Amino acid sequence: MSQVTNLAYFFERSRKVRGGRSVWVKDSNGENRKNVLLGGTVLNPNKGFGHLWAAQLVQYTPAEGCLIFRSFEVSDAASASATTIKIKGDGFSDAPEVGQYIMIAPDDVETAGAYAKITAVEYDAENAKFNVTLASALGTALTGGEILVEADAAADAALAQPTGEATVLVPNPNTFIEADRELLPTEGYGLDGVANYSISTVHDKEAWIAKMQPMPKYVLAKNRSYIKGIFWI
Repeated sequence: MSQVTNLAYFFERSRKVRGGRSVWVKDSNGENRKNVLLGGTVLNPNKGFGHLWAAQLVQYTPAEGCLIFRSFEVSDAASASATTIKIKGDGFSDAPEVGQYIMIAPDDVETAGAYAKITAVEYDAENAKFNVTLASALGTALTGGEILVEADAAADAALAQPTGEATVLVPNPNTFIEADRELLPTEGYGLDGVANYSISTVHDKEAWIAKMQPMPKYVLAKNRSYIKGIFWI
């Protein structure tokens, strides 16, 4: 016996949410874009359902793979000893996920800082915030507005005597995701083994900073544009 199921999925995107075609700077004379050579496997995929946004930054390294640059903006003040923090759920900050290691974004990539593992995430739809529980405190008081990024916790764990500090996981974001893309889980959900994603990214494009993810100083320093509000890489 065979069965055919017709399935359609419709959704509406708020103008307040990043992504889509509106993030790119349009030029009446045409639009520049360069592809990477072969693309690569995503080295830090979401474990559950996820999303890649148009103009999301990616670190592409030939013959090694791709690291998705994820950034999160703190919405509320928290003490240095807090193990629960609030992250903006405004559609511009990335959505945090259990199992990720996060840290306060440094001004430069060489600076190490305390990091913490996310152990629980709850979305507060009324206030458009994520309530994020951490396995340990970040050790710095938060006032709101700080940008958090993923930390290279694996490098610290590999040391004979871990320091409890790490540098950023994605020090050199150098390409863009060109179009929005929904991601299926890579672990669990009945999968037999671990799935993976391979992607191709683009560069030599310009995007509106106001429609991109939160960007710390070390990422903004890579901007090749001299026009206020435009990010070019």
